[in-house]
Amino acid sequence: MYTYESFETLGVFTLLRPVFITFLVILSLLFLILISTKKNIINGLTVIILSFISILVSGQLLYDIGIIADETSLGGDSVCFYMFFAILALSFINPLIYFNKFIEIKDNKI
Repeated sequence: MYTYESFETLGVFTLLRPVFITFLVILSLLFLILISTKKNIINGLTVIILSFISILVSGQLLYDIGIIADETSLGGDSVCFYMFFAILALSFINPLIYFNKFIEIKDNKI
């Protein structure tokens, strides 16, 4: 039915799954950097903007997956749904870790 077989797997629209995986990898790397370093290598504005863009784009993609799956008579991708919640969790945890660490570093210098 499609020009590429990878658009759907077992009747589920899975074309945009790599985008969610990319956001998860980026946010996981940011999480590891924030936890493992003693100094603030990354700016707080960068952490907030990265988190905000990740939530915004992955939410829009999840919405688009629903529309495309409905129009093509396929099922929605439940894996992307769970990955969205993981992205949402990491996007809220990363700024909390950054600003908690920033307050600790600031208190130790005084």
